[in-house]
Amino acid sequence: MTHTELLEAIRLALGGTATQSAAELALHAVTRAIRDGLAEDACVKLAGFGTFRYKTVAERRLRLPHNGKSLQLPRRRVLRFTPTNKNIFLR
Repeated sequence: MTHTELLEAIRLALGGTATQSAAELALHAVTRAIRDGLAEDACVKLAGFGTFRYKTVAERRLRLPHNGKSLQLPRRRVLRFTPTNKNIFLR
């Protein structure tokens, strides 16, 4: 689903009479709330949808296949999403 398709789905979910800018405001409000929640707690749980969580990945050594040299990748934080129920998307 593209950004435009998502905005259209939100607009239709708001009753079909909402403007494109109203749908965009709704989308940005939700994404901003998720971003702010991750900044505060490092975890956002949405009932019936899933959990966004930061996870720390340990440093590791990477071997480049084309020349055999190795690189040391530093420890970093990555964002993970875990769906509440994988069958929710099949309905």
